[in-house]
Amino acid sequence: MKAVLIHRHADGAVLALGEIPEPELGHGQVRVSVRAVSVNYADQFVPQGGYGTPPADGVPWVAGLDAAGVVTEVGAGVSGVRVGDRVMAMVASSLAEQVVTDARFTVPVPSTWSDEEGAAAIVGLLTECSALAAAGGLRGGESVVITGATSGMGLQGVQLARHLGAGRIIAVARSDRADDVLHRLGADLVLHSAGCGYADRVLDATAGAGADVAVDHVGGSYFPDLVAAAAIGGRIVNVGRAAGAEATADLEAFSLKQLTLRGVTFRTRTRDELGDLYQQVRDLDLGKLRPVIERVVPWEETEEAQGLLSTGTVVGKVVIRVAAES
Repeated sequence: MKAVLIHRHADGAVLALGEIPEPELGHGQVRVSVRAVSVNYADQFVPQGGYGTPPADGVPWVAGLDAAGVVTEVGAGVSGVRVGDRVMAMVASSLAEQVVTDARFTVPVPSTWSDEEGAAAIVGLLTECSALAAAGGLRGGESVVITGATSGMGLQGVQLARHLGAGRIIAVARSDRADDVLHRLGADLVLHSAGCGYADRVLDATAGAGADVAVDHVGGSYFPDLVAAAAIGGRIVNVGRAAGAEATADLEAFSLKQLTLRGVTFRTRTRDELGDLYQQVRDLDLGKLRPVIERVVPWEETEEAQGLLSTGTVVGKVVIRVAAES
């Protein structure tokens, strides 16, 4: 079957269509005919070792971290998922004509959504649900600040915070080009910053109390202001590190405010933990959490789509169409 392969070399990585064997279906798994896959930063960072050990030079691997499509086969022991169901899933090496994944690690695509929207939504839903509800312990009426708010995950974080009953939602973005979108999705205030310098404005917006929960999609130079802008007993959750994996913090303020810092990843979770998280996403009213898509491209243009994401000007998600909807 066809797949988009990442070929890593000493001078960088090249993406190209190639052929790989069809995956075997195991117990408890479903086979999905892939219709759409979104572009994720992970596909850019893996070649550089950004998410663990990078593949060896010259050894290709399949791109993709998520997929939406139609179930074409179910394995033994599967219940609740049938052939013909439209599903979305976070699954590695997904940019191919077919993927197999555990049935419990799938979510039905809402009937009002396209396949592209399903692919655009699933990783963000899983991540933001984990960040806000589990790691952040968001309670109704609490204030939230979200950095990297115009990314696909950031936009879904704004939506989900509103859906979960947050009080004041403050979005931090690099420019004003997405202000209307952020306000429409639930942000009460949008701050513009290319790094540090937004803490005082968060404090002003919260009458000096600070933010109860902060979801950090950027890291690097954005992180110190989250400590300064946090409320007493505030929870800071790091999700992404697009601005750098290293950051400084005022530990005196961290201690005085009795802050907690949590990280969110899927690489060290147990299968049962992942299963519980998927169930939390299935329990959401997904019809109210439609993702924002900047552009849809054919998979022959995957490399160009990755380049578009790296410009930092994308609002929402870039999605690759693998097969047309029937």
